[in-house]
Amino acid sequence: MDSKLIKEIINSQEPIAIMKYFEWPIFSNDYANARYTILRIDKKHNDIHELNIPFNLVPFILSKTGCFTKVLRLNEGIVWERMGFRELVKSNIPKAKIHQLINK
Repeated sequence: MDSKLIKEIINSQEPIAIMKYFEWPIFSNDYANARYTILRIDKKHNDIHELNIPFNLVPFILSKTGCFTKVLRLNEGIVWERMGFRELVKSNIPKAKIHQLINK
Protein backbone atom coordinates (compact mmCIF):
# COMPACT_ATOMS: atom_id res chain seq x y z
CA MET A 1 0.00 0.00 0.00
CA ASP A 2 1.17 3.50 -0.79
CA SER A 3 2.45 5.21 2.38
CA LYS A 4 1.60 8.64 1.04
CA LEU A 5 -2.05 7.67 0.48
CA ILE A 6 -2.36 6.25 4.00
CA LYS A 7 -0.90 9.43 5.52
CA GLU A 8 -3.31 11.55 3.45
CA ILE A 9 -6.26 9.49 4.68
CA ILE A 10 -5.17 9.72 8.32
CA ASN A 11 -4.57 13.49 8.06
CA SER A 12 -7.86 14.13 6.19
CA GLN A 13 -11.24 14.84 7.76
CA GLU A 14 -12.79 11.72 6.24
CA PRO A 15 -14.80 9.47 8.61
CA ILE A 16 -12.66 6.35 9.05
CA ALA A 17 -11.90 3.64 11.56
CA ILE A 18 -8.59 2.07 12.50
CA MET A 19 -8.67 -1.56 13.49
CA LYS A 20 -5.92 -3.36 15.40
CA TYR A 21 -6.17 -7.13 15.37
CA PHE A 22 -3.88 -10.08 16.00
CA GLU A 23 -2.74 -12.89 13.72
CA TRP A 24 -1.52 -16.10 15.28
CA PRO A 25 0.87 -18.25 13.24
CA ILE A 26 -0.29 -21.84 12.89
CA PHE A 27 2.80 -23.15 14.64
CA SER A 28 2.47 -21.01 17.80
CA ASN A 29 -0.38 -20.25 20.17
CA ASP A 30 1.79 -17.97 22.31
CA TYR A 31 2.99 -15.50 19.69
CA ALA A 32 0.73 -13.07 17.83
CA ASN A 33 1.46 -10.41 15.24
CA ALA A 34 -0.43 -7.13 15.64
CA ARG A 35 -1.89 -5.87 12.38
CA TYR A 36 -3.54 -2.55 11.60
CA THR A 37 -6.17 -1.75 8.99
CA ILE A 38 -7.96 1.43 7.95
CA LEU A 39 -11.67 1.08 7.19
CA ARG A 40 -13.22 3.58 4.75
CA ILE A 41 -16.76 3.96 3.49
CA ASP A 42 -17.37 3.77 -0.24
CA LYS A 43 -20.71 5.59 -0.53
CA LYS A 44 -20.86 5.10 -4.28
CA HIS A 45 -20.95 1.30 -3.96
CA ASN A 46 -22.31 1.06 -0.39
CA ASP A 47 -19.27 -0.86 0.76
CA ILE A 48 -16.40 -0.72 3.23
CA HIS A 49 -12.83 -0.72 1.96
CA GLU A 50 -9.96 -2.10 3.99
CA LEU A 51 -6.44 -0.72 3.65
CA ASN A 52 -3.74 -2.73 5.36
CA ILE A 53 -1.18 -0.56 7.10
CA PRO A 54 2.46 -1.57 6.54
CA PHE A 55 4.66 -2.10 9.60
CA ASN A 56 6.76 0.98 8.87
CA LEU A 57 3.67 3.23 9.28
CA VAL A 58 2.45 1.74 12.58
CA PRO A 59 4.27 4.33 14.77
CA PHE A 60 2.71 7.12 12.67
CA ILE A 61 -0.76 5.58 13.02
CA LEU A 62 -0.37 5.10 16.77
CA SER A 63 0.67 8.73 17.18
CA LYS A 64 -2.61 9.79 15.53
CA THR A 65 -5.00 7.61 17.57
CA GLY A 66 -5.39 10.44 20.09
CA CYS A 67 -7.61 12.18 17.50
CA PHE A 68 -9.89 9.13 17.40
CA THR A 69 -12.46 7.67 19.79
CA LYS A 70 -11.85 4.15 21.05
CA VAL A 71 -15.15 2.35 20.41
CA LEU A 72 -14.22 -1.27 21.06
CA ARG A 73 -11.53 -3.08 23.00
CA LEU A 74 -11.41 -6.89 23.15
CA ASN A 75 -8.67 -9.47 23.56
CA GLU A 76 -8.79 -9.87 19.78
CA GLY A 77 -8.13 -6.19 19.08
CA ILE A 78 -9.14 -2.54 19.26
CA VAL A 79 -11.21 -0.28 17.02
CA TRP A 80 -10.87 3.51 16.93
CA GLU A 81 -13.20 5.76 14.90
CA ARG A 82 -13.57 9.39 14.00
CA MET A 83 -16.41 11.58 12.76
CA GLY A 84 -19.17 9.06 13.46
CA PHE A 85 -17.82 6.27 11.25
CA ARG A 86 -19.92 3.64 13.00
CA GLU A 87 -23.18 5.58 12.53
CA LEU A 88 -22.37 6.19 8.86
CA VAL A 89 -21.78 2.47 8.37
CA LYS A 90 -25.08 1.62 10.05
CA SER A 91 -26.99 4.06 7.85
CA ASN A 92 -25.24 3.48 4.48
CA ILE A 93 -23.96 -0.11 4.34
CA PRO A 94 -26.27 -3.15 4.02
CA LYS A 95 -26.22 -5.40 7.10
CA ALA A 96 -25.09 -8.36 5.00
CA LYS A 97 -21.88 -6.54 4.04
CA ILE A 98 -21.26 -5.53 7.65
CA HIS A 99 -21.63 -9.14 8.80
CA GLN A 100 -19.33 -10.30 5.99
CA LEU A 101 -16.61 -7.89 7.19
CA ILE A 102 -17.03 -8.94 10.83
CA ASN A 103 -16.83 -12.65 10.02
CA LYS A 104 -13.68 -12.28 7.90
